[in-house]
Amino acid sequence: MKTQLSSIEISYLTKELKILINGRIDKIFQVDKKEFYIQFHIPSIGKKILRITDKLMYLTENKPETENLPEFCVYLRKQLDNSRLREINQKESERIVEFIFESKNGVRKLIAELFGGGNLLILDEDDIILSAAHYEQYKDRAIVAKSKYVYPKMQYNLFNLKLKDLKEMFKKTKIENLVKCLAIDLGLGGTYSEEVCLLAGVNKNEKPVNLKEKEINNLYSTIKKLINKEITAVIIYKEKEAVDALPFILDSYKELETKRFESFNEALDYYFTNEFKIIIKKESPYESQIKELKRIIGEQENTIKSLKEKSEENTKKGEMIYHNYQLIKEILDEINKASKKYSWGEIKDKLKGHKTVKDINLKDKTVVVEV
Repeated sequence: MKTQLSSIEISYLTKELKILINGRIDKIFQVDKKEFYIQFHIPSIGKKILRITDKLMYLTENKPETENLPEFCVYLRKQLDNSRLREINQKESERIVEFIFESKNGVRKLIAELFGGGNLLILDEDDIILSAAHYEQYKDRAIVAKSKYVYPKMQYNLFNLKLKDLKEMFKKTKIENLVKCLAIDLGLGGTYSEEVCLLAGVNKNEKPVNLKEKEINNLYSTIKKLINKEITAVIIYKEKEAVDALPFILDSYKELETKRFESFNEALDYYFTNEFKIIIKKESPYESQIKELKRIIGEQENTIKSLKEKSEENTKKGEMIYHNYQLIKEILDEINKASKKYSWGEIKDKLKGHKTVKDINLKDKTVVVEV
């Protein structure tokens, strides 16, 4: 099941999104903290809607039905309303896309970070952060208002890779497995790393440090071909269930059923609109028992807390009575004497405005005093 875009997929996607250049922003919608829709009007083409989430981005035919306007969305509208898109760039081989707008406020840059928890930021022409969907403090950088935007950089740029870089990476890597090394150190991701190994005819479980010159050359030429393919977008089906949406068919999937699309954007839109299913894991009997035990423990803890509070309250009351015992005894003695001559209603009337006796309950014949 596809849940995110790899660096190489973002590269092909960005090429298709060039259609938005010179388009004017009509509206910006925000569904929740991590889901945004930007509606463009493109000269001679018409309306196009871009969906951006924490790990995904593509053109869609489905506009959200929402009046939700969080503060950040209002700010985006203020900064980008009626602005024109002039450039779209992927930041090296990172899962980051930069949109450069010409607006009434000057140059504005919208940054979509499609990794981790995702983020959407707006910068000025000097890359100073004006606002962000959420602010973060990382080990080596910070997303903070009025600070310079710095994006994370991998050591090797997949789209500007030299043969010597690949040799160096295999020599220095601490990863013991070729396919994982390509996925992590080069940022290819699991699916495309498997494909590179398959097409290059190299054992994916080989230790990178043990690779022969010919194997490295084959891997290098295969990577170059993979990042320069023609887009022939497909959705992959396994046992009638959609398992992936790709910019082109992979040899790894050649035995599986496919559905062709005119563009990668269309494939993604169809996949996430019609095929994507959230799998809800069914609880095991043990998990149900654990949940029930946690519920019982929670109730018992609340009961203990309540009893403790009552105990503390009663202790305070007892201490108060002890310290004012003589005064309380005198009041009770006087009321008991009076009850032999007067009714409780008459006693209550006589004690109105008393400094210490605040009330008498006629029903159960109790006295409320304040000490």
